[in-house]
Amino acid sequence: MSQRRWRKNGPKRIHPLAIAILSAVLVLGTVVWAQKPLAELPRVNVDTAWSAPKGGTTWQAHTAKELSTALAESIPGDVVVLDAGVTYTGNFTLPAKVNPQNKWIYLISSSLASMPAGTRVSPSSVGNMPKLQTVYTTPVLHFANGANHWRFSGLEITSASTQGCNPTHAPPINCMSYSLVDTVATKTASLLPDSITFDRVYMHGSPSIDLQRAIAANMNNFALVDSYLSDIHLIGTDSQAIGQWQSQGPFKIVNNYLEASTENVIFGGAGGTNQPFIPEDIEVRNNYFFKPLSWVDLSVNQHQMVVKNHFELKNARRVLLDGNIFENNWANGQVGFSVLFTVMTSQSGNIAVVEDVTATNNIFKNVASGFNIIARDYTCGHGPNNPNCTNAGNQDRYYIANNLIQFRDPSLPGGVRNAGLQLGVGTDWVSDPVRGIPGVPKNIVFQHNTMVSAASTPCWNSVVFSINTGQTPIGHITNNVWILDNVLCREVGGVQGAAPLINYMGDPSSPPYDITQRFRGNVMFVSAGSNAQNFPRRNLSTVKAIRFVDPANGNYQLLQPIWTETSDGKLAGIDSAALPK
Repeated sequence: MSQRRWRKNGPKRIHPLAIAILSAVLVLGTVVWAQKPLAELPRVNVDTAWSAPKGGTTWQAHTAKELSTALAESIPGDVVVLDAGVTYTGNFTLPAKVNPQNKWIYLISSSLASMPAGTRVSPSSVGNMPKLQTVYTTPVLHFANGANHWRFSGLEITSASTQGCNPTHAPPINCMSYSLVDTVATKTASLLPDSITFDRVYMHGSPSIDLQRAIAANMNNFALVDSYLSDIHLIGTDSQAIGQWQSQGPFKIVNNYLEASTENVIFGGAGGTNQPFIPEDIEVRNNYFFKPLSWVDLSVNQHQMVVKNHFELKNARRVLLDGNIFENNWANGQVGFSVLFTVMTSQSGNIAVVEDVTATNNIFKNVASGFNIIARDYTCGHGPNNPNCTNAGNQDRYYIANNLIQFRDPSLPGGVRNAGLQLGVGTDWVSDPVRGIPGVPKNIVFQHNTMVSAASTPCWNSVVFSINTGQTPIGHITNNVWILDNVLCREVGGVQGAAPLINYMGDPSSPPYDITQRFRGNVMFVSAGSNAQNFPRRNLSTVKAIRFVDPANGNYQLLQPIWTETSDGKLAGIDSAALPK
């Protein structure tokens, strides 16, 4: 009998390949199929619990000169008290202190007790705040290299600049072309400012004073809590409430009002290709991101203000974006997406990534579009502007769930065709400088989200797969993307219909996680004049209007049709009870 034949009785020979597979299963606990991805949450959270220093000196600073003295001569463990209602004019430096025990220095308002911890301050709080201001274009607070363990509580920080940035502007406008709070950019990790907390602060510009940025957060262990940042804009230039581009983290941005013309908050986007840090462990929760509608005319018609988005990641790892409200965004400097996850190594450093992002329980109000994702930096190695960029970056593991997206009327100024989620490939010009290699958006879960069209018109796109201009759909342009249990304002693919879906989402193509498992549970509206497409089973395309529980009061829980043929048996769309009120 040939040794290759099975013996009728007795032990059977096992093929070597089967042994290898079995060994992998025993070691890994599962067959190596693509699986539903899991984004890692921040490993570290900044502790902002109130713990005033005890036993040190309490400095009573009644004037700007006394404040400067207190900042220079205080030691860790001291408290500096500023008088509510008093204006401190100057440019104040926070020096590095020898601090082996990591003690804090607190700078607080004399009326801090009138602004309880855990409650967001507002412009109405100014009566209880000392005011720190500059009359120049230089920062109010400047952190020296190595400055550490400073906490600021109950302060107003602003600009009264009398200097003009743009003398041709009519009417003349004064400006501050830097940040209210700034640091010295450094590529040496040990010199980064560390453990800096802003708590119950009111930072602002004004309609007559341009301001490029409230906080340049190039610090480690940075926190902004219970604060109010407003009127941040600079004619013709990007501006942010919080901008970070050169530090490691962690970061905590919780329970704040954040108002800025370009990006309200951005991580990455500057520092050059040799920037050495990836900002990690970023917690952004329970904030109100806002752009006043009075800025529409200034951006769309007068073309002075630059409006882009509410929140952007160009370089980040382990991010939690949860429980926020994003209100008012329109097309101007960009096409109107509220949130961008777009790796940019050409701007943020060759090591830049955007990985492990969790975006949950957020509300988008009056936005042109929702989420935009780009897999690779399409500017790296392409053209003369980024000659030192040698890595197109990496995108991986996103969980986007239970978000409500309410679209802006596209017929209004700044209007544009709406899109809830755009999955963009980007192009890797480094690996192939001639033709470019399309990136592959990968390991993304988009689940239990609800999109609501503007009253005037159906939305243009719910989920759009963006490929390079002129390209036809290419098989498997994404990898391990899951679109589950959503209420969508239009069928996926928009005017293209459902036919390209297998090309857009075909990888993996084999069970158990093929497209029938990764695209299911969705309710999709079919607008008048469109034909329902043939999607995988357990998805519903409906020509009947989708109805919600109580839209007038913000409750967009699905009312009709009732659809629970979802991946988890829950009602399709958002859980309204989990959204911010």
